[in-house]
This record gives sequence, C-alpha cells and structure tokens, in this order.
Amino acid sequence: MITYCNHVSPTFGSYLASFHAPGKDYGYLMTTKTTLARAGFILGALIISSVIGLKHTFASPILGQKIYYEGGSIQVTVLPYDASYTSALYLFSTPSPLFIAYNTDVGKVVQINNLQSLGVPVGAELVFGIIVNNTGNEFVIGPASGNSDNFVHAEVDYSHSSAGGVANISFEDLASGIIQGLAVTGVSEPDYNDANFQIIGGIGLAAIPEPMSLILLGVGLAAVVGVYYRKRDDS
Repeated sequence: MITYCNHVSPTFGSYLASFHAPGKDYGYLMTTKTTLARAGFILGALIISSVIGLKHTFASPILGQKIYYEGGSIQVTVLPYDASYTSALYLFSTPSPLFIAYNTDVGKVVQINNLQSLGVPVGAELVFGIIVNNTGNEFVIGPASGNSDNFVHAEVDYSHSSAGGVANISFEDLASGIIQGLAVTGVSEPDYNDANFQIIGGIGLAAIPEPMSLILLGVGLAAVVGVYYRKRDDS
C-alpha cells in the first residue's frame, strides 16, 4: 500500500514563509503540486503496467485463459497426449488459419519467427485451436463463447522465463454433449489432455495498449499540468 503524506515540516514551512508574497496562495500551490505529483505517479504506473502486462506465474492451469502477442518469435512444441482422436493445432489469428502440428507429432518443434509478417499485430489475441480429424469439430482456447458448443475446451498453464512467456495449452477434444453423456456413465471427462502444446516466446496475458491509448493518457497529464500553471499565473 502507498501512503501519501501532506505534512510540511516547521523548517520547510518557515522556508516557504520567507518567500511568501502578497496575492500568492502557496498553500493552494502546494496542494496543486501534490495533486499533480499523484497524477503523474498514477499515469506512470498505468503505462508501465499496461506495457509490461501480466507476468505472474499461475499456481495451476486456468480454464478459458486468453494469451496475446507481444512481438518477436514464438516456438511451439508438441507435448505428450492421451487421446484416441487425432487433432491438428492451428493459429486462427492469421488471415487464413495457420497449420502448426498434429497432437501425434510428440516432440516436434515449430518456430514461427515473425507473426507480424503473417498479419498478426503486436497486442493481438493469439487464438490457438484444434480441428479434430475424427469428428471435424473445431475448438479454440479462451472462454466458452468462442466455441460452437459454448464450452471451455482448453486450459492454459502460464509462466514467464528468460525466453519470454511460456504457455502450456491442453485441449479437450470431445463436444460438450458427448461429455455430458459420458458423465452419466461415470466416465471422467473433460480431462484436458487430448492435445497438448507448449508455446514459448513473445506472448503474454494482457493486451498491449494501442499507441493512441498511451497518447490519450499523455494528453490527460498535459492538461493537468496546463491547468496548474494557468491557475498559478492567475493567483
């Protein structure tokens, strides 16, 4: 917690009094300066937190988690899985779906050097998903609303390393209707281990703000500064 202190020491108060001139409200100026300092601090904190994004490691996988592109290259590794269906991993953020690998290609590493050249801007959501060969179903990461059966089909275990963001993505390849039917028979689904992939590199959990957003924040601070100096001159 940050505690702000507006107390002025007697020595500093005497120093101000020695410079006091008729018609000048220095108490007002000190209050305005304090407000300005706070505004600047808050603005700086907003910009830093927005640009850096969320870098915290989750203690456990998060269902429906989104991930975003932070620039540079990304590396996709196919992890071991447990499923009878074969699923193909795609990136759906590109103008045309970009095929990456099958869940059966365990150990395969795919390097994507520049997503921007493929039409994915920095700050865009990276929508990874699978197409299940056996059923034709398409499921993507993120909230349930992104899937036709309104069900969350992927969990993301996110952390951060010296190489960038690290996201272990695990998919469920069965549609919600089948899962509900299996639950009646006592089969444990969803298990979220049917297609597993690790994404490393320029990824994060928070969208990077557009330049215009940062410009508007700067304009807001400039307005506060302008009001301060205008009122100081008028006093």
